[in-house]
Amino acid sequence: MACFSWCVRRRELAAILLFAAITQFALAANISEAVYPGYSIRNTLLSDLGVWGQPAAPLFNASLVAFGILGLGIGFLTWGDRELTFIPLLFALCGTGMLIMATFPITVDWAHDAGAFLAFVLIALAMMCCYWTYPGPFGSISMLLGVFALVAMVLYKAQIDFGLGLGSMERVFVYPIMMWMAAFGTALFMVEEDPEANSLLHRFFGWASRSVKGHGSN
Repeated sequence: MACFSWCVRRRELAAILLFAAITQFALAANISEAVYPGYSIRNTLLSDLGVWGQPAAPLFNASLVAFGILGLGIGFLTWGDRELTFIPLLFALCGTGMLIMATFPITVDWAHDAGAFLAFVLIALAMMCCYWTYPGPFGSISMLLGVFALVAMVLYKAQIDFGLGLGSMERVFVYPIMMWMAAFGTALFMVEEDPEANSLLHRFFGWASRSVKGHGSN
């Protein structure tokens, strides 16, 4: 039971890191788009935000670095969780890819593409792995979204955008991946049996409750 409790705590921590990664990236991307001169969702890529020499680059690249570090943390925290199979490794590689993308902007296309492969293609594979890790609706939806994201990436690299523009086509696979990450973070909180009393969230809410009662008594 002690091992089970530790796994629960690590999953909770990983979920918190994942929510932090998604939130800070979404905020940074939106702010970067606002300060990028003449930014167009249709024609400008997200990676263009990280090209040095324009005002959005420091914030966007810092966001990629933060995402990379948090991704590595997620992989580390869930590494010993056998139920997650290859997903911890794929998240760690995703974090590595984000760091590579931050180090090498899209102007260094070969290195940036290598980072994008680790960051997005392997996460799409992690989505598909959930079909076996989480039997049921979430696993099936994850498989469908993973296949969808992979197909969208292939079309994007082939510059087939169906008239949407490459910027919009890029978001066709980036946004579903980010939304899936949020759903996966929620799934990490859910286990088949109630967590032990010393799990992270249980301890936090217990501490908060005792603090409120203590202030009330004073």
